[in-house]
Parts: sequence; C-alpha cells; structure tokens
Amino acid sequence: MQVGFELYQKQTLKLSLTPELQQSINILQYSAHELLDFMNRQAYENPVLEISFKEPLASLSESSNHTHKINSQIRSYKSKSFNGDNDYNPINNYSINTETLESHLLEQLSLLSSMKAFEKRILQFLIGNLNEYGFLELDAHWAASHFSVSVEVIESMIQVLQSLDPIGVGAKDLTDCLLIQLREHEDSNELAYKIVKKHLTDLAEKRYRKIASLYRVTVQEVQEASDFIRTLNPRPVSHFSDDMTHYIVPDVYVEKDKEGFLITVNDSFTPKLSINPYYKNHVAMNSVNPAKDYIKGHINDAQLLLKGLEQRQMTLYKVTASIVDEQREFFRKGITELKPMTLKDISEKLQLHESTISRATSNKYIQTPHGLFKLRNFFTRGLHRVNSQATESTATIKEKIKVLIADEDKIRPFSDQKLCQIFENEGTKISRRTIAKYREDLGIPGSSKRRRF
Repeated sequence: MQVGFELYQKQTLKLSLTPELQQSINILQYSAHELLDFMNRQAYENPVLEISFKEPLASLSESSNHTHKINSQIRSYKSKSFNGDNDYNPINNYSINTETLESHLLEQLSLLSSMKAFEKRILQFLIGNLNEYGFLELDAHWAASHFSVSVEVIESMIQVLQSLDPIGVGAKDLTDCLLIQLREHEDSNELAYKIVKKHLTDLAEKRYRKIASLYRVTVQEVQEASDFIRTLNPRPVSHFSDDMTHYIVPDVYVEKDKEGFLITVNDSFTPKLSINPYYKNHVAMNSVNPAKDYIKGHINDAQLLLKGLEQRQMTLYKVTASIVDEQREFFRKGITELKPMTLKDISEKLQLHESTISRATSNKYIQTPHGLFKLRNFFTRGLHRVNSQATESTATIKEKIKVLIADEDKIRPFSDQKLCQIFENEGTKISRRTIAKYREDLGIPGSSKRRRF
C-alpha cells in the first residue's frame, strides 16, 4: 500500500445558496420589527439607497396591497383606514413613563447627603450590577480590588443598599432576600427566621412535622411561622420595569365583509426604500469614471434588496390567503371551528417548499375578526372523531375544555374522566391523560383544586 499526496480533479453536483437567495430567505422570516431594523441597516450601509418614513398618522390605505384574487370570497384589502377614527392621535396611546429599579434606587442615593463621593460611586456600581430579580451576585473581593478599597468597605456599602426601598433589594439570593425582610419586619419571628435560613426546601415540601421535631415546637407553631413567611415578598422588585412596553404589530390584517375576507399585508410601519436617481444617472453618463463600478455594485445590491422585499410581501400574502381559504370556518365563527392543518397542506397548495411556509409564518402575527393570533397557531394537530374520517384540532379541544370548566358546578367540578366522557359523547375519543395535559397547558388546576369550599 502506497501512502502519499496527489492532485486530481473530481466533478460533482451540489446545491448552493446564492447571496440573492440567502437574502430573500432572511427577509422572509423577519417579523415587522426585525424587518424595520434590517431596512435601516441596509440604508445606512448602502449609499445609493434612500429611506423615507411615513407620517405617524398614515393609515393602512397607504399600504401596498396585492390585488390578486384567490377566489370570489377572498379579496385584497384596500382604501380602509386603520381604525376608522379620523380623530385618532397616537400621542394619546403612548404608555406613561415607568420608573425603573435603577432610577428608584439612585433617587434615594441622592438623598444620602452624609455619604462621601467615593462611597456613592461604589453604591452606583452595585446598583448597576443588580440582576433582574434585584439580587446582587457580585463578588465582594473583586469589587474591593476594582475600587482599591477593603472588603469591609464594600460589605458596608452592600448593607446600605439593602436598607433602601424596596426591602430585600441587594440580597445575594432568595434566602437572603427573605432574611433581610424578616430582620426589618416589625414583628420578629425567631422560628420563621430559622426556617428560612435552613429549611426553605422542607417548608416548600410542607414537612412541618420534621421542622417541629428539630426545634421542639408544635406543628401548629410551624404552620403559623409558615403563614408569616408567606406574607413576605420573594420578588420585591417585580413591580419595576426596565423596558418600555412592547406592542405587537400585526404583519397581516384579515377583515370580514359581505363578499368574503379582505387581506392586507401590513407595511404601514416600515419605511420606503428607493434608489437615488442621481447615482443611476451618474453611472449612465460617466462610462469611464473610476467610481462607476463601485456605484454600480451598490445599485445591483439595492435592486436585489427591493426585489426581495417585494417577494416577501407577495409570499406572505399568498400564504395568508391560503390559510384563510383552508380555515374559512374559523374566520367566520371563531376558534372552536379551527381545523387541523399542517405546513405540508399549505406548501402543496401553493407549490412551495415547507421550509418557505415555515419562514413565512415564523414570528408573524395576524389580526383577525376574532382577535390577534400568531400565524403558526393555525397549524395544529387533530384527533379523529369516532366512526368518521373527520378530525378535530387540539386548539378547538382546548377551547372547549375552557368553556366546559368555566360553566361547571364549582361545588362538583368535572374530573378529567368526566371530561373524556363528554367529548366521547360528542364523537371525539380522547384519553384522560391527554385531557390532563391540555388542562395543564391552559394553566387550569385539577378538579380537587378547583373545588370551592
């Protein structure tokens, strides 16, 4: 056997994604907010692109609308305002400024006039290192080295932080948070302090007898200490918000009218991109200009981008129209009429790959006559009905479970087995375990916990 290196040619066939196709794929899967960020970046990076933003009061009548007819019952949405209110003012719908935890603590810090400047800097540093639960996971030795002070100074500043409102902020963890609240509480409870410090797990598992035997107290005293601990707040900073309120912008609107359904691909919140005519003329008139190839390359990139944006709109419209056509009863009557549907059903109908349908519906929202939904919510599995080839979607079954439990006798609530019998009487065979899983998905407790005493 001879071992060595050699050069040879081999001819193979393989698929490869062109930059144009890669860009189209990325654009298709962007949500409305992601698309806006992408367009801003492209306008910043490409000098031949011009970006123009629409007026704040622009209505959906200014959106680009695709007028292709799917059938006589589905038409494109056109020349209808966003909410039919000519006096609509977006200023009235802005959320109020919410106070953040950081601003709340810094405001208290500014009132501590007796503190030195370097101590305030340390406190500001500690406040900036609080996590989302208001806990301080920072190592005191590292902080001491960072500020060139002793560990005692850092620990004293942590104590100052823990004395600020809300009580419990700056704790190391949940146990420390509860202990701080217990120390500051007017009614001290020594047993509660011991339980929190050493037996939180036992308390969570309700091992009252074990705790009672350890501290030689009655189970009743442990129960009272437990009730006292439950009055504490494990998340004292939960009412503060570090983020602005985020609103969901529907990517598609579907509205019912006398003739059928009106479909709009929403582009009222995205800017308009165009190619600056100056650069087009510059390339056409200056055949020997050294900058011609540079400008021409950016113009080609811009044209591919505009083509990709238009293709996104068309694909999203076609996919939505097919969903409306398949789920016509849902759009007419509501979620109880949602039928099982897969990505394959839509891909075969439109002669597109399943991955294309998946990208077109990923992170997208649709405004329907029955509320706002994710497009992916329309793709749901189903269960076969008894003695029939028909199926009923899981979403429909869950909705029926909600209705049944809402209308049940609270003294004698339905058990999972009883719910199974009700569905079987209606022609849908479903196991008790499946009922329990759907109930848990909906956040509905079991029948014993729903019973009112």
